Amino acid sequence: MALEDVAAPAAAAALCAAAVLALPDGATARCRRGRPGFLGRAGDLVRSIPPVRRARLAGVRARRRAECLADLPVLLDVVTLGLSAGLSFDSSLELYCERCSNELARSLEGAMLSWRIGVAGREGALLSLAEELDLAPLGRFAAVVGESIAFGVPLAAVLERQARAMRDEQRSQVEEEIEKVPVKMLVPLGTLIVPAMFLAILGPLLGSAVVVG
Repeated sequence: MALEDVAAPAAAAALCAAAVLALPDGATARCRRGRPGFLGRAGDLVRSIPPVRRARLAGVRARRRAECLADLPVLLDVVTLGLSAGLSFDSSLELYCERCSNELARSLEGAMLSWRIGVAGREGALLSLAEELDLAPLGRFAAVVGESIAFGVPLAAVLERQARAMRDEQRSQVEEEIEKVPVKMLVPLGTLIVPAMFLAILGPLLGSAVVVG
């Protein structure tokens, strides 16, 4: 990590601390009630620092990716049902975008617009969206759609298997995270709870020993 990446947040923290200490009496209460003040300007300054801004953008991208990944199996189910009912791929995808109000549906609407106006093909637009969202399952979905449209392969059965495999993968990831929880709990247990227990037990003993001595 570069020196300026470390120095900038430290300087910002020092500036915020100085700002809080310099506030007159009652100013913090006014800030809590929502009135603009010194703390608000200091917060804006901190958010404008490049490392902080990059961290915020990374967090937004991670949340967007997680939301789209969670909604992807539902997309495959809706498209599969639409194809089984005799709809075209575009109509099935449009049905999902109309029925669902989430980040994935809004992103797919933009991709559909790009191939309808001729900017990109279906597979290319979906692959670009998968790369933008960093979603490998969406990339596999785009490849399957492209092959089906190019060679006339039935798409509904393939998407049904893909949705089932995706749910199994997500379930295994959740199970892995659950298994890691006891290990993660050892960190606060070892650093906070155990020392406090030792102090609670040994404190009175040491105090009585000092008094007796």
